[in-house]
Amino acid sequence: MGHLLPIPIPIPIPISTPIPLLLLMLGVVRPVLARFDEQATACESLEINHIADFRRLENCTHVVGHVRLAYVDLTPLAGNYSFESLATNVTEISDYLMVYRCTGLISLQSIFPRLRIIRGRSLLFDEYGLVVYENRNLWEVGLVELLRIQKGSIRIESNPQLCFVETVDWVYLMGNSTQQHFSLKHNRPPSQCPLCGSLTAEYDIEKNSSEKCWNVNTPQLRLRPPRTEDCPKACGQNGCDKAGKCCDRNCVTGCYSQNCSLCSNLQGKTGCVNQCIGSYEINKRKCISVRECRDLGRIPLITGCQCVKKCPGNQKEVPDAKGLLHCQVDCKGDFHIKSASDLEDLQDCMTINGSLTIELTNIKEKIVEALEHALVSVKEITGYLKVIHSAQLMSLTFLQNLDAIRGDKLVENKYALYVVNNFHLEHIWPPNHQVIIQRGMLFFHLNPRLCYEKIHQLQSSLKSGENISVADVSPNSNGERVICGDGVRSLAPKVEDLNSTAVRIILDYMDWEGMETLIGYSYYYKEAPLQNVTMYDGRHGCGHDNWLMDVSPNKSRRHVISGLKPYTQYAYFVKTLTRTEYHIQMDAYSKIGYFQTLPDRPSPVSRIFGNSETSSQIVVNWWPPKRPNGIITKYIVLSEKHNSTKEQKDKNYLSSESSNTKDLDCECVDAQPYDSGPQPDDEDYYNKEQITYEDALPNLIYVSRYHKNRRNEFEKVMDYEHLLSLKKEDEPPTPAPTTPAPTNESIAKEKQAALTYERYRLRSEKKQRNLQDLDQEKYKILHAPPKCQNPRASVVQQVEDKCIAEEPLDGIEVRANQHSYTFNQLEPETTYRITVRACVEGVVNGCSTPAEYLIKTASPEFEGYIQGV
Repeated sequence: MGHLLPIPIPIPIPISTPIPLLLLMLGVVRPVLARFDEQATACESLEINHIADFRRLENCTHVVGHVRLAYVDLTPLAGNYSFESLATNVTEISDYLMVYRCTGLISLQSIFPRLRIIRGRSLLFDEYGLVVYENRNLWEVGLVELLRIQKGSIRIESNPQLCFVETVDWVYLMGNSTQQHFSLKHNRPPSQCPLCGSLTAEYDIEKNSSEKCWNVNTPQLRLRPPRTEDCPKACGQNGCDKAGKCCDRNCVTGCYSQNCSLCSNLQGKTGCVNQCIGSYEINKRKCISVRECRDLGRIPLITGCQCVKKCPGNQKEVPDAKGLLHCQVDCKGDFHIKSASDLEDLQDCMTINGSLTIELTNIKEKIVEALEHALVSVKEITGYLKVIHSAQLMSLTFLQNLDAIRGDKLVENKYALYVVNNFHLEHIWPPNHQVIIQRGMLFFHLNPRLCYEKIHQLQSSLKSGENISVADVSPNSNGERVICGDGVRSLAPKVEDLNSTAVRIILDYMDWEGMETLIGYSYYYKEAPLQNVTMYDGRHGCGHDNWLMDVSPNKSRRHVISGLKPYTQYAYFVKTLTRTEYHIQMDAYSKIGYFQTLPDRPSPVSRIFGNSETSSQIVVNWWPPKRPNGIITKYIVLSEKHNSTKEQKDKNYLSSESSNTKDLDCECVDAQPYDSGPQPDDEDYYNKEQITYEDALPNLIYVSRYHKNRRNEFEKVMDYEHLLSLKKEDEPPTPAPTTPAPTNESIAKEKQAALTYERYRLRSEKKQRNLQDLDQEKYKILHAPPKCQNPRASVVQQVEDKCIAEEPLDGIEVRANQHSYTFNQLEPETTYRITVRACVEGVVNGCSTPAEYLIKTASPEFEGYIQGV
C-alpha cells in the first residue's frame, strides 16, 4: 500500500473566505499514491496545547500512546509559523486521536497527511478512538490516508463549519463494525456543503471509489480485495483472491497477512498476528526476537512479552553474568494495603521480601477483584501476614497461590498469621490448599463468622508443631455469629424447570430437626461463561458483590429466580436461613451448580445506517442487537416504497436518520450492575438480616408452637405403654413383662409397638413434607407454546391446540456474519423504508421487531454529474 506524496499545505486563510474558494485553495492538487519508506521512529503520548508543542512530532512516525490537540490557536495572528511546518510524518497512533477547540484549524490534513491507522489500544473515556469536537473553524476532517480505526467509536460533533463528514465511509474504517459506532452531529448541514468532485471536471469516479471523499479533490482510499463475488461463505465481506482463498482482515493494506505492510494488530515474522508468542512486543505494533530487542538497547520483559526501554515501576534492573540487564520484580519491604491504589507495587510479585498487612478502610470500594488480580502470583511471604479491620473480606482466597509464610519477622515477636476484627470473614484459604507457616504462631480474634474448627485445621500448617492455644485463637470471639461444626449440613439443589428468563430450583426435603429452626433459604447466582466458579469468587461482605441474591423467607423447597438473561449460563448455590435454639443449631450450604437459560427473541438491531451511491442502489449497514438472546442465524432485510411528506421531499440530501437510532451519549444501560442486595450507603443494608427475620416472625411463632406441641406428642409416643394404646385393634392393654426373658407374646407386642411408631412417623413426615410443598402452583414457569403443525392455523385452533402459528417472513435472508446489504434495481429519487430483523435459532417466531430506516435514492442528474456524463 502506498502513501501520499507531500502535498501543498494550506496557508492561513481568513475565516470569512467563501467555502468554494477555500476548498479550491485546499485541494488544487490531487494527492497520488507513492512509497514512504523512512525509518520508523516511535514517540510517546503527546499533549499539544501550543504551536511550539508540534516540535515534539518532528521525526515521529509512530505514536505509542495518544495524541490530544486541545485549545491550540492556529489563527494567522497566533504566531510566526506556516502550515507547512506543522505537517508530520505520523502514520500510526496506538491509542486515540482527540481534536478539541482548536481555533484556526481548517483541516487535519495539514497536520496528519500520512496517518493510516488509529489502533485504539487505550480509548478516550474507555470508548472513543477518534474525537473531533467543538472546532469552530474546521472545514474538513482531511485524514486523507486513513484506512482503519481498529477499536473505539468515532465522535465528530459541534463543528459548525465542518463539511465532508457524511461523505466518508466510516463503517469501512472500523476494525469491528459490529462493536464500534459513530456519531456525527451538529456539524454543517450536508445541504450547505459541496459534493465530492463538484469543483473539477476530471474527477475519476472509478479509481479509489470517488463517491466517498475527504474533500473536493481527495477521494477516500477504500482498498478492494481481488474479488468479492463467488467467494466461500467463510470469507464474509473480506473477499478472496482469484483462487478462492479468503483475504485476511488483519491485513489493512492488502489481502494476505504474510506480506502485509500494515497489520491491524501486531506484525510478526510470519505475518499479522494477534499476540506475540515466543517473541516480544515493541511499540504496540510489532513482534521481534530477543536478539533484536537487545540490539535496540532495550530489555526483553518476560511478563507480558514486551521489549521495553526501562523496567516498570515495581521492577528493578539486574545484570546477569554477561552484563545484560533483566527486569526483576522488586517486592522488598513491608506493604500496607488500605485501598486498590496500594496494590500497584505488588503486581507480578512472586515473593514478598517482607510482610503484608491488609487493612481495608473504605467499605464502599470494590477491591476484592483488584486483590485477586494483583496478588495472584504471590507464592511466599518472608515476614508475616496480617489481616485486620477488613469488613469487606469474606475469605483470603485471593491469595490462591500462596504456599508459605516464612515468619522471618513476626507480629509481637510471636505471630506469623494475624487475623483480627474481620466481620464478614468466613473462609481462609482456597479449597484443598495448604499454606505452610515455617516460623511463628496464629492469632485469630473477633472474626464472628469464621468457625473455630476452620482455624484449628491450620494446626497441620505450623512447622513448629506447637499447639494452637485458646488465648491465641478464641473459640468464643470466632464464629459466634454462625453455625459451626456438626450443625453444618449439605443441601442438594437441582434445576427442576427453566425458560429463557427464569429457573425453578428444588431442594431435598428437610428433616424434622432441620424444620425446627428453618426460616427459609438464600439463593445466590451470577453469570458464569465457564464452569470454574468458586463460592468466594468476587464476594464482598459490604455490598458490591458479584453474586446476586434472592432471599426466600419460607419453608418451601421450591424457588423461582426470575429476571435472568436469555441464553446465558449461570452459577448458583443455596444456603439456609435458620434461627438458633438452645437444643438444636443447624445451617446448610450447597455446592456450586450451573444452568443455562433458553434462547428468546432478540432485541432489535441496535442501529442502521445507509446511503445511496447511485440512482438505483441503496447500501445499508446495521449493528447487531445489544441483546442477541441466542445464536443469531440470519437477518431479514426488506425495502418498501415510502410515501414521503412534503418536508422530506424538499430535502436535497439523501439520507435520513434511523427511527430507532439513539445517540451514543444517551444510550440506556439494559442490565443492572451486579450487586447483591442494598449497598453500604443504604440505611437498611446492615439490618437486612434483622428485616428478613422480622418479616418471618409471625410464621416463626406459629412454627415454634407447632413444633413444641409436636415434640410433646413425640415424647408421649416414645412411652412404651402409650405406643401400645395406639394400636388399631381393640386389645386390652397388657402389662410389661416382669422378666427379661423374651417370650412370643412380648416379641409380638414389641413388633406391634414398632409398627405403631412407624405409622406415627409416616404421618408426621407427611405433615412435614406437605409444609415444604405448599402452593406449588405459584412456582410454575411459563413456556412458549410449540409451533402449530398447520402453518395457517386460526386463532381458535391455536387456543384449542395450545400452539402458535409461525409468522411469515417477508424479505431477503442475509447470513448472520454479514451486516450489510445492497438493494439494487430501485427507482431514482424515491424514498424507501428499509427494515432489518435479527433471527435467533431454536425459537418459534424468533425474529426481532423490525428496525426501520428511511433513505432516498439519488437522482439520475446527480449520478450523471458525479460520473462526468
